[in-house]
Amino acid sequence: MDIVGIRDHWMTRFKISPKIGNFLFWSSFILYIVTQFSQGTMFIVNYPSTSFPYRLFMVTGAIALLKILMFNTFKDWQQLAFYTSVGLIILVGCQNTGHWELIYYFLLIVAAQNIKIENIIRVFLVTITVGLLITFVSAKFGVIMSMTNSRTGDAGVRFALGTVFPTDLASRSFYLQLFYVVYRRFKLSLPEVIGCAAFTFLIYVVTDTRLDFILMLLTLLAAIFYRSISKTLDYIGNTIISVAGILGIFGVIGLTYIYSSSNTLLSLADKVLSGRLSTGHKAFVDYNVTLFGQGVPQNGNGGIHHGPFDYFFIDCSFLRILMMNGAVAFVIVVWTICFLSKKFMDKRFWGLEIALILIVLSSFIDHHMDELSFNIIFMTLFANLNCFRDETLALTE
Repeated sequence: MDIVGIRDHWMTRFKISPKIGNFLFWSSFILYIVTQFSQGTMFIVNYPSTSFPYRLFMVTGAIALLKILMFNTFKDWQQLAFYTSVGLIILVGCQNTGHWELIYYFLLIVAAQNIKIENIIRVFLVTITVGLLITFVSAKFGVIMSMTNSRTGDAGVRFALGTVFPTDLASRSFYLQLFYVVYRRFKLSLPEVIGCAAFTFLIYVVTDTRLDFILMLLTLLAAIFYRSISKTLDYIGNTIISVAGILGIFGVIGLTYIYSSSNTLLSLADKVLSGRLSTGHKAFVDYNVTLFGQGVPQNGNGGIHHGPFDYFFIDCSFLRILMMNGAVAFVIVVWTICFLSKKFMDKRFWGLEIALILIVLSSFIDHHMDELSFNIIFMTLFANLNCFRDETLALTE
């Protein structure tokens, strides 16, 4: 009898209910996204210590690992060895860089085996919505600080409403709206369309963030024209979509690498992208790429700054993972995206494929792809997706 068989034997003997596994997963999942969400708000000022959230992350990781060891099923030793190897590679990168989002995300992805994806999305939506409402109210009544910001040379004011920066609020709003639309299977009623449109324009007025405004509009349009877009995706096919995605990822990284202020077109693109090309190029110059990650000290605009500081922050999620977590972790992430795309296309889960495409587009600019409190698309790797089965578009009708 192998180790898994021994485990199952003792689980049966002591009548350990599978419900305990669900409890472990939900405990870890909710605690993690609440803790990570709070890091993106001015509640961080009230932490008992700077290490407080990281201790909570360690607890969530331990709970998720316990769920995996006690309740996950594996086809064979090769599969178990594969997951363990991937986890160790990610762990090394996290240890080298000092940022641990990827390893905790990985543990929760594996722990989500057989958990219904609709329940994951529902809990995510409720938790983040309640968190935002508490943050807004707390900022309004002075419990926490409410940050404001304006673009250089712009007299307008952008509001963070208790979050650490207006762009963070805009990005969180995009992901919140996107996964609500995914939860509704891209089938919105007229009041929902009007509500989402109002929410989109409200967030734009408050944060003045162009990228997320465009992405939220695209999400809304994808819901309105879901049938036509689904047919187009089916016609194009997975190969072309995956190749286009890979070319886009490496194209953005390539442009960042070759950036030069003396190049008129690249300088114009850098201006449109709010300096992301020049900042990313500085990362290549100062640090370059390693196999298993490295520490890259950064100063972003979010939160409180006491006096002038030198801004340096890698916004592109793909470049961030490449520079910080290393080339091996970067390949794993890109492979995972391609794997999910093929999975969604083969099963005709058009809504999930549309969501994945929008997330990749967002990740060219934003750095939240590997943050579970923003993006839960990777939870579909092992979660139960049966709710999307038989609800896919009947293209032959």
